Amino acid sequence: MTQRVIANTPKFLMFDLQKVEETEHMIFGADFILIRPKTAGCILHLANNNYRLRSRQLVLLAPFNPFRLKFDSPHPAGPIDCDVLHFRLNALGQTFVDSVQFKPIKAMLDDAKHGLLFAAGEQTTPVHQYLDKMENTFEFTQVLNLLSLLEILSQLSPQTHLIEQCFEISNIKRTENRVSLVQQYIADNLAEPLSVTLLAEKLHMADSTFSRFFHANLGITFRQYLIEQRVRQAARYLVTTDWTIARIGSEVGFSSLSNFNAKFKSLLRVTPREYRANHIDMRKDIEVSKAVTGQLQKQVAEVMMVSA
Repeated sequence: MTQRVIANTPKFLMFDLQKVEETEHMIFGADFILIRPKTAGCILHLANNNYRLRSRQLVLLAPFNPFRLKFDSPHPAGPIDCDVLHFRLNALGQTFVDSVQFKPIKAMLDDAKHGLLFAAGEQTTPVHQYLDKMENTFEFTQVLNLLSLLEILSQLSPQTHLIEQCFEISNIKRTENRVSLVQQYIADNLAEPLSVTLLAEKLHMADSTFSRFFHANLGITFRQYLIEQRVRQAARYLVTTDWTIARIGSEVGFSSLSNFNAKFKSLLRVTPREYRANHIDMRKDIEVSKAVTGQLQKQVAEVMMVSA
């Protein structure tokens, strides 16, 4: 059985084809979005306008263009069917994206910040054929399907630009600022019960959107990043303080000593106690407390016995 790749998971590196569900709030996606209505009845809310999409039209949006999809209900022709393809270019590598061969596609994607609407008709038929063949698997043929789809689309002229005055929320500086804000907040609040929901609210994003944004820009899930930062800070405390292991785990936000020990060892391959012992030479200027004096003296004694 082939594996399903979903946009807001760490396994999502290139694309995710989904059936559309109605969204209550505007979405700030961290990916490029290609919308394909397969029936009538799909309404796109983009910027300050609403667009009633026809069957087999195509809409291409750049990252962080706020949009919302709504369905007519009930619809006399039956259930409304609409696909949304999330995709990003990180996995291709910057050298490939900057290549001469990729230039037409890159130009189209740059223009997608204006919201490109492609009319239904024979010219878009090959695009639909590739969409029909795409599956969310790790097979390399699916990567070729995506590239072929983009190549054909880049050769077509859009029917219209949906956003007349483009507000470039996705510019590099804005993205860097958002990433820095999240990283700094995490660093300043490691001891607190941090969550995707909490950080998403600070960036005014939905949880799933924040997860995609975080992974797209840092190459790691929020949860894994948080664990790594907590373990790294704990390692500093183990060397620079005389606090007990339990206190250090608590100071960096682990809910229990057992969880702290497990996560620390999974990343650094040693327990916190072993890490402190292995770095005893870096602690010569630390005034140790009674909680660790005996352990440190024992380690020193063992080292001296071996050297003798």
